Amino acid sequence: MGKYFLIFIIIAALSLPACGSMETAGAPATLKIGLVAPFEGLHRPLGYEALFGVKLALQEQNLAGGVGGYRIELVALNDFDDPLEAEAQARALIADPGVVGVIGHLSSAATQAALPVYRKADLAVVIPWSVTAEVDLGPSGVVSVAANLAETEAQLKTVGQALGFEQITPLTHSGFDSIPAGTQALSLNTEGVTAGERLVSLRQADITLPVLGQVETGSPQTLQVAREAAAGFIFVSPSPDPRQMNEAASFVAAYQALAGFPPGPRALLAYDATQVLLEAIKQSMSDNNTPVRAKVGVALVMVQHQGLSGLITFDRLGRRVAAPVWVYQIIDNTYPGVLVTP
Repeated sequence: MGKYFLIFIIIAALSLPACGSMETAGAPATLKIGLVAPFEGLHRPLGYEALFGVKLALQEQNLAGGVGGYRIELVALNDFDDPLEAEAQARALIADPGVVGVIGHLSSAATQAALPVYRKADLAVVIPWSVTAEVDLGPSGVVSVAANLAETEAQLKTVGQALGFEQITPLTHSGFDSIPAGTQALSLNTEGVTAGERLVSLRQADITLPVLGQVETGSPQTLQVAREAAAGFIFVSPSPDPRQMNEAASFVAAYQALAGFPPGPRALLAYDATQVLLEAIKQSMSDNNTPVRAKVGVALVMVQHQGLSGLITFDRLGRRVAAPVWVYQIIDNTYPGVLVTP
């Protein structure tokens, strides 16, 4: 695929007009929301997992009549999980006047690169996955439905202590010889493919210490690379596995029917993020029922939504209040494995 790979999806309305939010005879008015994620390259599977969560939320909304009489279209752009490409795709979205909000991105670096572009255009943003606490969300127009990486790191530390690990050593690129005596467990903070490779290397070196991983290690790619070497690996996630939730059974079935594969944690949180953005659009509607970008951004922080991941509310800086964190352990060569907590 070329660098400017683009997916344009029209949700549940094959006869929608191709002119953004303009209305034509016999066709409903339309609005657009954007999704920016990696749809090509190393992290392609993660982007597509999120994509079908967003598609499902929009499909359900359109079948229920849309938002304020508007049908919703999705414009999905590929950022390769690359900061430069993320900024370029953000500029592409703000250039389309029909786009009133964005779901994205899936990593701290990509998110941080794109946010100034969205802010300058007053385009509302819902971040669907954990990013570093240094990413500036406030004071309005940007919210995150996920715990930030400081919160997930704190939860991982708590779990390690509960398991009796008093000395946890970060696994660095300097090699295994640097692991100090007395280490009871190792910690990993890399993306999934690298995490899988490190787990394999540990087992090849006959190092059997328990390994705890930050959010990005919790990826199906970790298991695909590490296979048996991933057994026992513990990681944190800002989202639960919907397949292990009785209350998410209908979501799981609908997602499977739409995507052709089962949803994981990123699918669930992308679905919740889309519901939050749709609610903000609805709340922002002016007297003439016309959504305005800046008003959507202002409405975002006021949204209260009971999502599949729990109650979603935000503080004045756009951070999710009491953001939940889940901890999983890979067992029997399955992702994400079994729930350790909560």
